[in-house]
Amino acid sequence: MIEYDHSLIEQVSHTLDLRKPNQDALDALAQALRTAEFGAELVADLATGVGKTYIAGALLDYLYASGVSNVVIVTPGSTIQRKTVDNLTPGHRKYLRGLQSNPLVVTLDSLERGEVGAALEDPARFKVFVLTVQSLLRPNTNSARRAYREHETTGVALYDYLQAAGDLVVIADEHHVYYSGNAKKFQQAIEQMHPLALVGLTATPHEATESKIVYRYPLSSAIADGYVKIPVLVSRRDGVADLRTQMADGLTLLAAKATTMRAYCDMTRQAYSEPILFVVASTIDEANEIRDLLAGPDMLSDPSQVLLVTSEEPDKTLSLLDTLENPDSPIRAVVSVGMLKEGWDVKNVYVIASVRSLESSLLTEQVLGRGLRLPFGTRTGNPMLDTVEVLSHRSFTALLKQARVLLEETLGKRTEDVVVTPNPVPGIISPGLLPGSTATLPVDPNAVDSIEVSLPDGSAVNLKDHSQYGDSPASGRIHTGIVFATPESRADAARSSEKAVAEVVSPKPQRAHTLPLFIPRVTRTTRRDSFSLANLDLTQVEALGRQFANDEGDSLRRTALNAQRDLMGDAHVVLAEQHDKVAASAQLIPYLSIENDLVGRLLRTDGIEASVREANAALKVAQVFLDGARVTESTPWRIEHGRLATTRLTEWIKQRQAATRTWIETSVLLNRWPDPQERIEVVPPADRHLVTSSSAFTRGYPYKGWERSFYDVVRFDAYSTEFRLAELFDTASGVDSWLRVDGDVPLRIDYSMGAFGRQYEPDFVVIDDERTHWIIEGKRDSEIASAVVEAKCSAARDWLRAVNEDSVVFDHWGYLLASESVVANSSSWLALRRGAQTFV
Repeated sequence: MIEYDHSLIEQVSHTLDLRKPNQDALDALAQALRTAEFGAELVADLATGVGKTYIAGALLDYLYASGVSNVVIVTPGSTIQRKTVDNLTPGHRKYLRGLQSNPLVVTLDSLERGEVGAALEDPARFKVFVLTVQSLLRPNTNSARRAYREHETTGVALYDYLQAAGDLVVIADEHHVYYSGNAKKFQQAIEQMHPLALVGLTATPHEATESKIVYRYPLSSAIADGYVKIPVLVSRRDGVADLRTQMADGLTLLAAKATTMRAYCDMTRQAYSEPILFVVASTIDEANEIRDLLAGPDMLSDPSQVLLVTSEEPDKTLSLLDTLENPDSPIRAVVSVGMLKEGWDVKNVYVIASVRSLESSLLTEQVLGRGLRLPFGTRTGNPMLDTVEVLSHRSFTALLKQARVLLEETLGKRTEDVVVTPNPVPGIISPGLLPGSTATLPVDPNAVDSIEVSLPDGSAVNLKDHSQYGDSPASGRIHTGIVFATPESRADAARSSEKAVAEVVSPKPQRAHTLPLFIPRVTRTTRRDSFSLANLDLTQVEALGRQFANDEGDSLRRTALNAQRDLMGDAHVVLAEQHDKVAASAQLIPYLSIENDLVGRLLRTDGIEASVREANAALKVAQVFLDGARVTESTPWRIEHGRLATTRLTEWIKQRQAATRTWIETSVLLNRWPDPQERIEVVPPADRHLVTSSSAFTRGYPYKGWERSFYDVVRFDAYSTEFRLAELFDTASGVDSWLRVDGDVPLRIDYSMGAFGRQYEPDFVVIDDERTHWIIEGKRDSEIASAVVEAKCSAARDWLRAVNEDSVVFDHWGYLLASESVVANSSSWLALRRGAQTFV
């Protein structure tokens, strides 16, 4: 139906910067559109917060590039309709950056505009009609009449135009909604438009559409892959569940989130949005009661900080929903009566609560999804910024007894794979427990304050770093799926998070005697002997000019017209080719112009300096060349012949230039470190002494407790090499100080792989007791003999030779390459040097 184009999928994914699941969804839909029958219904099921808006935008770009010019986006109501229009409006803060199709967005309100009428007459103009589902139904409502009546500007009813469009594709946002009350009427309205296909986007597909799903990406994968916040179910151990206590707990957690978030934004210079408490009520009266409670003197003390959203609220109130992410928004809490289940996608909802009668639906994706989106696009690694708190009415014990049901509501089929860790320590992976088949978790509720439920592996990962929410991106990694916690444990986590963000990591004072470090930077530059036109062999110049002494210019073709009689005596015209040539007339160049042009060309040659010496040499070369070509004032060149000759001369001179002697010049400069001295660390560091095996190690997590390191807090990429080496440096005699090399340390070594020049960053700089500075590299046993490691090692030896032989470097440097087996069997600094590949 629509030709599949994989390269177009990649192009659209690049321009819109799609996450992997979004790209996979686009690819699945594109493949389905290729083989689908006319009018087919295709559904993409993606978790809330992953980015269905970007899939819709990507699909628009794909359809536009595929030749489709008419698309209808159906929304379940005016709120999502406005959001969709904003997404497609350039200049709006919610515009989809990277969108290439530049659609003309048409709504019932804009239908009377002249540009819309003109676009309907233009089959090449890409048009996107954003309509509510109500406007497509036939009941006698104002919106329906507007869609079905003929307009003065367009001369045709909108619905009639859509029916006649031969390339119409319909995209149904929140597709599950259309399978509720008016499902049959909706399907009938779509079918009568005769679209090529209906594409449904949803996070909670209706059971009737199960066979129509072409792509599925569940919430469990989104949590494990780090695309959304981690849900934390918070419950009081004492079981107190009155509304006032619940709201007070929610505001306490909200304040902790706000403190951490403000410090994080100040430190990272990102825009700040006030964290929001989202409360779900069952009735309007109940919502009013909660609003009054939150606005009371012992809560927020300000009615303007509470936004009530019900069916009775005016549009002005509903418009405030679009301002919640603004830094100057006063709103701290939103109280809703089920109106915000779809289409409300602000990123700063951090605490969710509901009344007791609605708790059974609290973890459904449409409610939980309001708080899943990440405010900074990716996880930060900070437990307060990467989680959404979900307040429960149940006691902590009762919550754990119903844990399996709650896990199934959130993690679905992945519940069978989970591992349970009581009282987890950030950055330290413990073996965990298997939950078994019982409803309750295998832990004593009185002995734990927090329980982390983890999922093994995942699919795509797109994080800034691998923090406590996941080990290295290798087989066997685990990811936190959900957390059960008491308010007390969350308060402790909040204090730890606040402390981490508030502190700046500086070099340790006891290492000051070795600072600053002067780290060499080796550069290699290709040099070439200077070239002068005066050095050219003029005999060779004359010989080259002689090649152009003969001008094989254009000649006229001459045909003679003659007459002859045949055998019958009749006369006939005969054409005869004449073989002697007559030169055709041509435009000639005066001798002086030839000479001036040639001198100018020679002086403009790359590598020729602008000097009197070179100007005189250029004039001499030009004269000798023209002498060889027998060019005089009385025998000038044709334009074409002159261009040919001068082009050949300049090319020959460039060849002579390239033949001059070249060599590599090595220079050594010193970089002064630390500059800057302070570092930003937003993740609460773990005690490095708690890591006793690779199974407990978390890749990329900050560990503290180092004595000889320049910093107390250090991150590592691997346990068997980097972490174990750091332990040896920190305890073995003979080592004075060590530094983990990262992006802030100016140490890079150039190396070559084939024809490509590259750089690599060593693992450590170690200063021993003799003041020798060592570059240290640790590699897995499987890598130690690889071509890449060999190339790096060879480059490091060249670097070492250049540094130690240069008079500007006053410290002596060495290089050490150790495999993980050598590291494991080295009990001292001396043993490591003996077992590793060492160069000094």
